[in-house]
Amino acid sequence: MGKRQYRIFRKDIPQHISEILQQTNVQVVLRTKVVVQGTILSLTTEKLELLDGRRNKHELPVNQIEEIIYDKEAAY
Repeated sequence: MGKRQYRIFRKDIPQHISEILQQTNVQVVLRTKVVVQGTILSLTTEKLELLDGRRNKHELPVNQIEEIIYDKEAAY
């Protein structure tokens, strides 16, 4: 099956917190163009805590996030 990529921009994060927390693997693009990939441990309107593939914990302020990207299985 195919996958569809969803992008949530910084201004839309507060409205999509519950949706983002359901994802098992996300990519977080920072304003500095650095990309961090991993599993979200917690997310509030102030900060995001992420566990990367090397089991390192990252605490990222939401105001430094450009967008959050995740994949979902397509219906077709």
